[in-house]
Order: sequence, then C-alpha cells, then structure tokens
Amino acid sequence: MALMDIVWQAEDSLREKKVESDLKDLLKTMVAFANSVAPDDTARIFIGEKDDDTVQGVTNPDNIQKSVTKEAEKIYPEIYYRTEVYEREGKQCVRVDIKNNGLAPHFRGPAWVRRGAVTIKATEQLYQQMVEQRLDKVRVLSQWLNKEVTVAGTQPSKALSMGDNALEFVSREWSVGIHQAKLVTANAHWVTFEVQVSAQFAKERSEPMEKVLLSWDDERRRLMILIKNWPNV
Repeated sequence: MALMDIVWQAEDSLREKKVESDLKDLLKTMVAFANSVAPDDTARIFIGEKDDDTVQGVTNPDNIQKSVTKEAEKIYPEIYYRTEVYEREGKQCVRVDIKNNGLAPHFRGPAWVRRGAVTIKATEQLYQQMVEQRLDKVRVLSQWLNKEVTVAGTQPSKALSMGDNALEFVSREWSVGIHQAKLVTANAHWVTFEVQVSAQFAKERSEPMEKVLLSWDDERRRLMILIKNWPNV
C-alpha cells in the first residue's frame, strides 16, 4: 500500500465535533490529526457541536482556547494549529484548525494516526514512514506516489529506445533515455517505478535513493527524476 494511502486521510475523515463537557481525548485527537493531515489540507475540530449536527455552544470560548493551547503544548514536535471563535445558531463555538508542518510524527506517549473515522496507535512501520517524510527528498517524492513522473538517466541515450523490442529494452540499463513512469514506492532507501515501455507492456524498476536526483519537467509540468547511471556507479 502506498505511503499516502496509509498515513494521509481524506478531508472528510479529519473533522470531529466535541462538546465542552467531553474534551478528555482532545490531546489524542490533535496529535492524530497532525500526524494524518496532508500538506495541502486542514483538519478541524468543532468544539460546541454534536455529531448529530445540533449545536450546544460553549460557556466561555476564551477558556476553551486556553485549554486547547495547554494541550497543544504537550505535543512534541510542536504542531501547527489555530483556534477561532465562531457563532452558529446564535451560540458561540470554538474551531481548531490543524495543518501539516512537516515535523511528523507528533506524539505524547504513543504516536496516533487517523484511520478513516477512528484514531489508532501508529504501528512501528507507520511511525518509520512518518519519520522518513521529514527527509526532503522523500517528502517531495511522497507527494507524487501513484502519479505519472518523468524519469531520465544522466547517461546519454544510446541505440535502444522505448520503441524497440520491449524485452531487449528492459534487459539493459533501463534508465538510459527519457521515460514516462508511475512512482509506486518511495522511502529512505529506494524508489520503485512502473515504467511504461510500450502501449501494452509495463515493468517495475527500483533504484537506490543515493542514485536519485530531483528536477522538474517543464514541458509536461510534472516531477522529473534523474537516475545517476553513468559507468561504475
């Protein structure tokens, strides 16, 4: 399963309503949201609303905001959050916005993540994946998982091209030339591509991370991944 499928959750699963009298798991929810929200999304907690969409409101919005700040200060590394008082049906409520700040995993005790509408403890594998996202190269690559990218070798293209015999194409140094590929795996150690070598034939190819350089394909407006494939590498 791809990294984003495991960690980053859909926007509608990163919404939670809480009433003022039941904030005992506020810290856990804030940590889970900070660990699960994608870079361009915002997770939101609505304090003063019920799950059935009725509005209870809060008695003292300022105290609620102070409570949120107190809980946020327990989280390490720090999270990005913002509180705002809003009014609905004539009652005051507090909204907590949480964004991805690139410092995950966040924790206070166990690391928590969001799985659908449920907050769960992160497994060791998930924890490691979140740590790896802090690496600049892995973080950029993870945003292109399961998307089309351009892959090119630093060694100039030779006689064979994607139009040649497919078996002959994949038997040699595959990264020579320029290829369309789908990025299927990216971690601290290697990347894996699904390389389209013909209209009917695709092949998975992996490369160690130390051979990977990142650039941009201006013509196709997408990520370009350069593979250092010169001799003796």
